[in-house]
Amino acid sequence: MTFHPDTLCPFCGLGCGDIGIDQDDSGIAPRPSGCPQADRLFRRSAAVPTDARMAGAAVSIDDAVAEAARLLGASRAPLIAGLATDVDGVLSALTLAERIGATVDHERSDVLFRNLAVLRRFGWSTTTLAELRNRCDLVLVVGPDPAAAFPRLWERWVVPEPTFVPDGARSVVFLGGEPMPETAQLLGGQIETVDPAAGDLAMLVAQLRTALAGRTVAGDPMTELAARLRDARYAVVIWAAGLFQGPQPDMIVEGLVRLIRTVDGTTRCSGLPLSGADNVIGANQACGWRTGFPLRTGFDDGMPLHDPERFDWRRRLQDADVTLWISAFRPEMPEFSTNGTVIMLAPPEMAVTPEPALFIPVGTPGIDHAGDVFRADSVVALHAGMLIDRGLPSVAGVIGRILAALDQTATVKETAGC
Repeated sequence: MTFHPDTLCPFCGLGCGDIGIDQDDSGIAPRPSGCPQADRLFRRSAAVPTDARMAGAAVSIDDAVAEAARLLGASRAPLIAGLATDVDGVLSALTLAERIGATVDHERSDVLFRNLAVLRRFGWSTTTLAELRNRCDLVLVVGPDPAAAFPRLWERWVVPEPTFVPDGARSVVFLGGEPMPETAQLLGGQIETVDPAAGDLAMLVAQLRTALAGRTVAGDPMTELAARLRDARYAVVIWAAGLFQGPQPDMIVEGLVRLIRTVDGTTRCSGLPLSGADNVIGANQACGWRTGFPLRTGFDDGMPLHDPERFDWRRRLQDADVTLWISAFRPEMPEFSTNGTVIMLAPPEMAVTPEPALFIPVGTPGIDHAGDVFRADSVVALHAGMLIDRGLPSVAGVIGRILAALDQTATVKETAGC
């Protein structure tokens, strides 16, 4: 038995670096961490199939790469989606997209664009997880408990003693949502809940903004909360837009951005929008470096063009004749359907139904190979190391071979033409 202490978890975006992993001849298994995602996704068997599959039949990786190059090279409307991989994998995917004129988008970009849509219109003032832990004396949680998507948020970033806040001076207020039982147990007497009236979350945020403007009566809980925000030394407003319900979640985010701006005029107040599972933040950063645009960018005309509506992968999937779906982190089948051809790069444990035209097994960053991922607050890139060698290539490695095959095909055609 080999023990890997302090392993970095690449899955939800918090970047917890204290996961203990046991390894033996059968594979790897995590020691209980308190995180259901890490406890499930780090459990991998050493004996996995490494052959690719073409229409369900086993083929060599060489044959699969050649077929992928043929399909993508002949495509008229290619889509590269899923995009759940490390930074190197994303950069390789962008190189391929530029080469074949594809659209690129991450499976979880819907959550990201709930925030980016507001950032584009208004700008915002946001903080980091480290600032939350060390300086914040008032945490305002708007909407559902973020621990539903980021299980160890409170344990890692709020429970530890802050560096610059006096003992007992930090409080956590939930507006329009209830703490999960695990959160209530962790935070204990620090938690308060404010839900003054029935209504949707956008209405509650509007009521708080009204209270900040001084247009409420004494005794109203929103008036008291507004006063606490103004009196705080450093308030942080936290939300997980992926948990918002309703037709226009970006309107809730817009209200929060305006609220933060108001409070920040008299004391220090910042937002902490949480997203980042499966390296969606890293995918967006890499897309910005390479193209100057966020995700949902296409190369139809050889130049990058960003359109958050037109290039949403769900919409683009309906028109794509070939889709390269990348899902390296989770052996869980995504929900989508298309009339086009699907090439899938995913862990070998993934049970795929229906079987795609081409399935190429790949390793998981932080398990089968090293890789860089971005933390949920978008300011820190973390390096996840390799745990086990199961003979699985990285996404970047497979795409590199596809690009080489495309180059070889182009060279043959040019030679034949001469």
